[in-house]
Amino acid sequence: MPATNPKARLYHNARWEAVVIVLIWGVTLLWVVGYSYLRGYIHPADSWLVTSGLARPPAELEASIWGFPSWVFYGILLPWLLASAATLLIARWVIADDDLGIEEGNGA
Repeated sequence: MPATNPKARLYHNARWEAVVIVLIWGVTLLWVVGYSYLRGYIHPADSWLVTSGLARPPAELEASIWGFPSWVFYGILLPWLLASAATLLIARWVIADDDLGIEEGNGA
């Protein structure tokens, strides 16, 4: 249900945009921290993380992608690029350009 009051519409749009950006930020944060913890640190070979396949054993050779260790590429670079692209796309085509009203003078 669209709001007919300009102030209500401005508030609704600003709140929706903030929720979308915070969700993008939160998903990116969870991925970067979680993936970097699981793949960027050496875990003991008998830990449940390694036995369940979430983390790598210490003896496994680290692969590289474009000169980056694979955990840096998939855990940091790729999520940042995707989050930046999503933010730019949302800023360009989704965020509303609401009228903020007439600017008041500063009394000078």
